[in-house]
Order: sequence, then structure tokens, then C-alpha cells
Amino acid sequence: MRHPGRLEQLAMCVLVLVLTGISLLSKLPCTGPPPPGLTRAAHIGRSACWSDVAALWTPRDLGLHRLPYVNGTFTSHPLTLTGGTVEYPTLGGLWIWLTALPVDSARGFLVLTAVVAGVLAVAVTLLLVRLTGRRAWVFAATPPLALYAAYNWDLLPVLCTVLGVTAMTTPRFRSSPWLRFGLAGLAFGTGAAFKLYPIMFVAAIVLAALLDRDGRPLGRRVAQASAALGGGLLVPLLANVPFALLDLDGWLAPVRFQAERATGASTLSVWYWGLLPWSSSGDPAFQHRMTALSTAATALGVLVVLAVTVVLALRRGRTPWLQSAAALLAVYMVCNKVDSLQYVLWLVPFFVVLRVGGWWVTAYLLADLAAFVGWFRSQYYGAIGQTALTWADQALAVGIWGRAALLVALAVVFLRSEPAVQQWSEPERPPAAPHDASPPTHSESIRA
Repeated sequence: MRHPGRLEQLAMCVLVLVLTGISLLSKLPCTGPPPPGLTRAAHIGRSACWSDVAALWTPRDLGLHRLPYVNGTFTSHPLTLTGGTVEYPTLGGLWIWLTALPVDSARGFLVLTAVVAGVLAVAVTLLLVRLTGRRAWVFAATPPLALYAAYNWDLLPVLCTVLGVTAMTTPRFRSSPWLRFGLAGLAFGTGAAFKLYPIMFVAAIVLAALLDRDGRPLGRRVAQASAALGGGLLVPLLANVPFALLDLDGWLAPVRFQAERATGASTLSVWYWGLLPWSSSGDPAFQHRMTALSTAATALGVLVVLAVTVVLALRRGRTPWLQSAAALLAVYMVCNKVDSLQYVLWLVPFFVVLRVGGWWVTAYLLADLAAFVGWFRSQYYGAIGQTALTWADQALAVGIWGRAALLVALAVVFLRSEPAVQQWSEPERPPAAPHDASPPTHSESIRA
């Protein structure tokens, strides 16, 4: 695939900024009062202007500019976090606190967050261009950025994920696997300190360090796996241990919040929608069982993907760590008790760096769009008193079950795919035995 020239890269970056601007403009109406004659719920549903960024400003006391996880409090009835603490890992909470410092309103906070999101999106785009050339258009020119760039803070772990892939595949690190695995682990671990999911990718590269058959002695493999694991744990430990020592209750507040968070309609997960009407009853015992089931299903799915990765690595002599990371993400998204709309941003970079058929990409983006439109429009109809089944409810069902089915299929498709990274690098192979002079096939030379 031809590498895009500077003008084409500039066009990508401009488009990314335009889509981020569209995301901001679509969220701004929710920072003001609703139009006359509409309740706030109806206004949000009709304009689809919801953003976690603006919505958390008042309930989490972000305007007080208090250091999170030290001054925050948690209550279970009603389920609330206050004092600047948010329901995200500590590095994410610190980022939110820092970006809230220069502003004094939800509107200003949303604008500043969107500006930062534009910078992050450009950085992700340029990294993907470096990795895959023109395939970066899949990230730069599809709806998720317009819908979700200013929805939450998910571009932070997305950037860290792409940085980890870059570290693992850049040729300059080929002769220094310690640095390669350590930097990749550091990038994925940093992403996990923003949102948890990138920590799974550390497991994939640890398997690559241990199982790739490239002539390294066992001791060196273990040491390089330790570098990956150490890099993956370093930032989460640095971001968590000080807060745990300063105020254990404050540090545990978001953990307790997430543990007690109900699996409601807004989670958009198969657990709520598949277990109706029991899931909507509000029964605490049933909510606890759903949480336990989703946690067990997620753990089982992760273990299955890792087991398949080990089998493929032993069979091929090369660990498909990139394919494994994508499959781990797909399993996590479908099995977790929350599958928020903006999670599609996590997935899109893997559509770029793996050779996945365009049909799969298009199908998932359409299912996500159906979930987005169906969710907000159904909320609008509910807010104005509509009780009959509408087209919005049907679109929402298509989105929820379409995404779930496609994620299950994509977990398999990802594991069977080939990398699209242009500068794909492998550790040096040991010299071939004299009786084995046959060169590797093209597919074997790029398989990871």
C-alpha cells in the first residue's frame, strides 16, 4: 500500500479536526437550558447532545478543582461520587482534574476537552499513517470521531494503544527487544491507567516474548517478558499507590462505584437487554448476579483468546500478539456489563492495523450507528410519553444485538487476519539447518 504524501496526510488531519469539531458542536446544546416546551430528557434525546464530559461537571464537583481520590466521597444510596473523584482509573481522573483547572463551567470544560481531543486524534492519525499508510483513512474518515470525540476521554487510551503497537513494530527496535517489549508494555500500561482495557494487551506481548521461536535462550525470553510486564505495571502502580497510601477510602471510591453500578438500559450491554424483564426490576440480588455473570464471562473469554494465542504461537513459531490484542478487546466489549457507545473508538485502530475485510468494518460501524440513533431517539419518545414500540426501539435492538454478534465473529476474524503494518518487524531467526534451505513463504514472513 502506497504511503500517503504530505498533502494527503494534511487532508487527513484537517478532516480529523473537522470531525472533532462536529462532535463538539453536537454536544454543546446540552450545556445550556433546554428549548421552551421540552424537558431536559426530551432535549437530550431529540438532539443526541449527551456528553459525559459536560454531564459530570456538576455531579462530580469538578468545578471545585479538588484533587481527586483524596477529597472524594462515595455513597451507595443514591450511587454518587463527589469532591472531584470520577469513576475512572487514577491517571484518567488526574487528567480530568488538570483539564478542569483552567475553566469554570461545563461549557468551557467541554470546549477545552474537545480541543485536546482534536490534538489526540491527529496524533493517532499520524501514527496510523506511519504504520499502515492510507489505511489510516478508516480512522480519520468514519463516523466515530464525529459522534464520540467529545463524548468521553477515550482517545487517551486509544493513543496509548497505537503507541504500543508502534513500539512493537518499529524496525529501529528490532535489535533491542528489551526496549521493544518494555516500551510497548509501558504504552499499554499507561493506557490502562486511563481506561482499564489496554492492560489485556500486555498479556499478548508477554506471550510473544516467551513463545516466539527465534533462537533466544529461555533466560532471555523470561527477562524480556519481565520487561513487558514491568513496563505494563509501572505507570498503573505509580498512579495508584500514592493515592492508596494517602486515602484508601478515597482511592477505593471509584472501584466501589463501578462494583455497585447497576446494569441498566444505558449500559447498552447484552446483559441488560438479554435478561429483560428481570434486569429492569431493580432487584439488588439480580443485579449482583448479572455483575458476577458478566465478570465471569469476561474472564472466561479472555482466557479462551489467550489459550488460542498460545496454540497458534506454538504451531507457527510466531505469536499473533496483535491479532490476539484485537480479539481480547472484542471479547471484553461483548462480555462486559457495560458496552458504551463510544467504545467503538477503541476498536477502530484495529480495523486499520489488521487486514480485516471492508464488509466487517462497514457492518460494525452501521450497527454502532443504529445503536446511537436508536438509543437517543427512543429516549426522546419515552420523555414525551410515547409508550408504543417505535422504529427507534427496533433500531436500538439492531444496534445492540448487531454489535454483539459482530464482536463475537470479529474475535475469530481478528485471530485469522494478517497485520497491515507496513514496517512489520520480526526478531531475527536462527540460521537454517543445511538440509532446510527452503525460504519462508510470504505469509509466514509477516505472520505474527
